[in-house]
Amino acid sequence: MKHNFSKYFWISILAIGLLSCEKSFKYDVSEIPYFEELAPPATGEGYQLHIPAFPIPPNYEREVFLRMSIGNTEDIYVTKFEALCRPGTHHLIAYGYRNENNPINPQVGVMRDQNLPDGRGNTNLTMGSGSMYCGAQEANFVQQFPPGVAVKIPANATLYMNSHYFNLTDNTIFGEVFLNFETIPENEVTELLEYDEIDNIENLFLPAGEETTIEYTQLFSEKIQIRQMFSHMHKRGKRFLVYKVGGANDGELLYSAFDYQHPPYMFFDTPLVVEATEGIKTIVTYDNETDRDISFGVTSEDEMGILFFAKIK
Repeated sequence: MKHNFSKYFWISILAIGLLSCEKSFKYDVSEIPYFEELAPPATGEGYQLHIPAFPIPPNYEREVFLRMSIGNTEDIYVTKFEALCRPGTHHLIAYGYRNENNPINPQVGVMRDQNLPDGRGNTNLTMGSGSMYCGAQEANFVQQFPPGVAVKIPANATLYMNSHYFNLTDNTIFGEVFLNFETIPENEVTELLEYDEIDNIENLFLPAGEETTIEYTQLFSEKIQIRQMFSHMHKRGKRFLVYKVGGANDGELLYSAFDYQHPPYMFFDTPLVVEATEGIKTIVTYDNETDRDISFGVTSEDEMGILFFAKIK
């Protein structure tokens, strides 16, 4: 049994002078509006990561990546994630790394921009190489797992924090992110979860001026037990449906979302069992009202169709 591994550790990279950025945006620090911070977990009960205020120019969207150290010297078991972001957020995702010492990993404390200078997405900028730990799609987000259920984060972990903001105004706005990890001792853990995803990137093509429905089926080579599902699409996504494929409940509707900004986070009280050779089908409907074709991409003017799911390890 481990003791005292969950020391309170609050990182404000601005305060300790680590924050640098690949791009330069002109702004006056005095212009940053007041924003009430998220209180960190109590000492010994968790950790907090903080991305300080960063500017989003007028009529621009900005997606940034920042690799940050949690400060955990031992494995931790997170049973609650809580995020607080300044208004205008599209998503916050925290990824891990399979190999913390891989030389291609980005430098800790350096903010990287997903966007090219003209605002287009740079798809050559990769995310973390490991599992997603947390995905929030609203400014105030809480993910509380049932008692004993947790996500394991290895000792001495760094996370790749990905924050995406839209600014449709004529003034500079600011993004900012707080993310809390509330932990439980290892001896209280009864079930470990890990996140995976299904996407329709290979099939997603939306002709100009048309409503299009994209189907994608993922079959599994081994039995999995799913505890949670949530979807991700952009503003032209109108409906996201998920169905079971194969088995006694073939064709059963498992999940539905009709609001890209606030998709439901569904937790299965009884794990959804998907046997080997069975699978999951996503059916996503989009309305491309523009005069241009749209495909899978990272900006708000592109589209996505991703199903995230947490499975029992």
